Amino acid sequence: MSSVKYLKNMTRKERDEFFDSFDLVFCDCDGVVWYPLRDFIPGSAGALAHLAHLGKDVTFVTNNSISSVKEHIEKFEKQGHLKIAEHQVVHPAQTICDHLKSINFEGLIYCLATPPFKEVLVKAGFRLTEESGSGIITSLKDLHEAIFSGESVDAVIIDVDFNLSAAKLMRAHVQLQNSQCLFLAGAADALIPFGKGEIIGPGAFIDVVTQAVGRRPITLGKPGEDLRKLLLDRHREIPPSRVLFVGDSLASDIAFGRASGYQTLLVLTGGTKLEDVQRLPKDHSQVPDYLADCLGQIVPNNPESIDCDSAHSA
Repeated sequence: MSSVKYLKNMTRKERDEFFDSFDLVFCDCDGVVWYPLRDFIPGSAGALAHLAHLGKDVTFVTNNSISSVKEHIEKFEKQGHLKIAEHQVVHPAQTICDHLKSINFEGLIYCLATPPFKEVLVKAGFRLTEESGSGIITSLKDLHEAIFSGESVDAVIIDVDFNLSAAKLMRAHVQLQNSQCLFLAGAADALIPFGKGEIIGPGAFIDVVTQAVGRRPITLGKPGEDLRKLLLDRHREIPPSRVLFVGDSLASDIAFGRASGYQTLLVLTGGTKLEDVQRLPKDHSQVPDYLADCLGQIVPNNPESIDCDSAHSA
């Protein structure tokens, strides 16, 4: 913890050096800019405006596939009065679409994800298979129909699916036994923020299928290796050391950023508490370079972020 620089304790010179050390910002949304499914966190809109004023490029890297890219942009505009372009939002459904287009994929897809996620794929021209069976398993016959009925697919995609079931995972496993069937994953968080705590994320279910199939997916959401490569490739003109990754999750954001060679800033308005950071050994892969109670502390003397403790306990 001693190596972590706390924004609110930094001198003016240290702040100047901090801002001079990066050109590009990758920023999470839920738990950083706004509370999950709720309003903007006090001070976050001002912090983003301040970064823009300083000439920093900002890209939002989100795992929230419940909301579309369009809905993200509308939320920035309505609540933060910020003009954000589509290319500034990296969204798992879109990165998967981009990947499928890059390999000229034209096959059938079995997709375990939210309706907005599936809509992105359909609008991009991809074909999704329908679910087999009634969805309610009361007998072995129902289970057999849910797993084995329907067409064979050429790709299985797993992201957040709030209607996930054992039968769906079994069907995915059966399809992926064909070595030619692509295995893709979007968000791969082990835990996701919800309410006042965290709940099981899609990463746990992706791991179940991975273990059963014996091969790993191409993961195009955080903290996937393939997303890391994609971001590095998109911004190859900027050295990783000149990038600041801002997030609220030690595993999905900070470890991801550090593995990419980025500087990292952890904010405490999401699922991570100060004690979680203090418990880490100083050389741990999840230790951030910088720490803030909230994103608003990026702005010196920001009155909206004076009481960040109340912000991240709300």
